Amino acid sequence: MSKDEEHIIDWILDKTDFKTQKERFRDKKRASQFDNRKHKIDNMIYYCEKCKCCWSNVPKYVDVIKWRKYPGGVMPTIGKKRKSCPNCK
Repeated sequence: MSKDEEHIIDWILDKTDFKTQKERFRDKKRASQFDNRKHKIDNMIYYCEKCKCCWSNVPKYVDVIKWRKYPGGVMPTIGKKRKSCPNCK
C-alpha cells in the first residue's frame, strides 16, 4: 500500500466524525423543514384552462392584486386543480 492511498479505517473515521455527522443532520433538517408546512405551496396553485396559465392567491402584503399569474410553460400543470383565474372570470 502506497503512502498516497488512504487506509479504510482512516476513511471510516473521517466519515463518522462528529462534525461531519452534525453537518449531515443539519442538511437533512433543512430539506425536511418544508415537508411539515400547514399549506403545501403546490396545493395552492391552480391551472386556468381558458388562458392556459397557472395562478395562485397571494397575501396582500406580497402583491396588491391578491393573486399572481405565472406565464405558460414555466410551471408544470399535471396534478393542478382546474379553476378559472380571476382575470378570466
